[in-house]
Amino acid sequence: MRRARRKFTIIFMAVLLITSMLSACSSGNGNKEPVKEKEAASNKPSNSGSEATEKPKGDPIKLRIELFDRNNTPAGTPKITDNDMTKYIQKNFGEPNNITVEFVTVPRSEEVDKLNVLMAANQAPDIVFTYDQPTVQQYVKNGGLTDLGPLLDAHGQKLKEVLGEELLSYGVFDGKQYTIPAKRVLQPQSSTFIRQDWLDELGLPLPKTTEQFYETMKAFKEKKPGKSGDKAIPYGQIDYFHMHPIQYSFWEWDKIADEDLYASAEWLIPGNKEAYRFLNKMYNEGLMDPDFPLHMGKDTQQFQKNLLNGYIGSATTNTNEPVYMGYYAELQKNDPNAKLALIDPFTSPDGKTPKPIYSPNGIYIMVPKASKNAEAAIKYLNWMAETDNIIALQNGTEGVTYEMKDGVPITLDNDQAKQTLYNYFDYCIILNGKYVSTTDELLNITANASDPNFKDFTVESIATGSKDGIIKPRVVTPIQSEIKYATTLKEKDDEIFVKVLTAKPADFDKVYDKEVADYMKIGGKEVMEEKRAAFKAENP
Repeated sequence: MRRARRKFTIIFMAVLLITSMLSACSSGNGNKEPVKEKEAASNKPSNSGSEATEKPKGDPIKLRIELFDRNNTPAGTPKITDNDMTKYIQKNFGEPNNITVEFVTVPRSEEVDKLNVLMAANQAPDIVFTYDQPTVQQYVKNGGLTDLGPLLDAHGQKLKEVLGEELLSYGVFDGKQYTIPAKRVLQPQSSTFIRQDWLDELGLPLPKTTEQFYETMKAFKEKKPGKSGDKAIPYGQIDYFHMHPIQYSFWEWDKIADEDLYASAEWLIPGNKEAYRFLNKMYNEGLMDPDFPLHMGKDTQQFQKNLLNGYIGSATTNTNEPVYMGYYAELQKNDPNAKLALIDPFTSPDGKTPKPIYSPNGIYIMVPKASKNAEAAIKYLNWMAETDNIIALQNGTEGVTYEMKDGVPITLDNDQAKQTLYNYFDYCIILNGKYVSTTDELLNITANASDPNFKDFTVESIATGSKDGIIKPRVVTPIQSEIKYATTLKEKDDEIFVKVLTAKPADFDKVYDKEVADYMKIGGKEVMEEKRAAFKAENP
């Protein structure tokens, strides 16, 4: 455990340094040298990815690419398969290479299930992806993926430069490069916000401990500040993933070894039961969304709807999500007095605020074995890795949706930018987070804080999401039982989550113990034992 904690403490200190440097950068002195040569950001088209010196002849190849449909397209905006981003891709990659690029949408909330169906029917696009490692391992085991190693060596030099050897190793399974892992520019996983204007109305300070957070949620419920009225939801965005900062704050870290952190079912981690007892208490006292079981994992937009309607007082979201998903701006449009503040209140007994943070790899990008266009797929990803194309796919058109300042693209505050960039991350799939430099982390963090209206919020979101962050240990041995039971156990995680949160307080222990016992019987015990054996084998 100490290794994981120590590693990210260093990263957090770097974020603090960057925060102070960002303040200096925003002073308008303009003294910082812009990025030079290849790092210079522009929106000039790049035809990289094709070795041909002239446009290939013959019938065009059709390259089909998966695209998440997040059901968040602003009203009046072109559809996600035919907009400025897709047109840029077709003009600057497709046409020079005699390739017709076609995007195939998959609902974000059902991406694994839908992808499994497409893969089983040999109807998957040429480029597919998932965050779910057991799903990748299942495809590898079934022989469903193309070995991309030779193609990467032949056609992916820029891609290899941007991602780096260490990151690419996360895409190696059974000794072969079956996936291209996206690079996480920022590793913080989540952060928690609160309605500052509600606190001001009630004369309350920012909560700094778990107990203060609980008391603040009670005040939101009882006094119904802002426009919340009887529909006030003190704490929203309730699901298994986003409750981890609360979970970690209850865990008994002095009893958790690295092996436990990697191998143990979270339901059995010392302190986890008390974390869920706290969440059960909040639910039964009406301090969180009472309807979360109805839309958890189904309607990903319900939380945003509740927030924009003025019902949500606090929530834990993906780091900086209110900014990059655009709903903080929408909230202020609906209510000019609304203000979100970042908090980090979920404290362990030693005063720390432990929370999970991501490993360096993001989404796993794959080419199905059934695809006949693996070479074109790698050329496309390599084209995407060119600096000009990264800038364009993440920021749009210079002078229209962004402007360059000190080597960093700064998002313009206009409707065109809002309608173009709300889902930029789904087009530049090799990167999780805005990126301008392979060598300068300051520039990358500055790029992610480029919206002038919300720069301070973004920087603080990164800082609070980083503080006391913990990365789970990595084991490269494929866990066969995890591949076998992954879908079943994930569904059971969600089932237990709902049942233990909504149980009557008097029944909590009985429900928790029964559900966890069932979890272990349906594969949890087998997975845990195999993981422990793998960890010991790799850490003798």
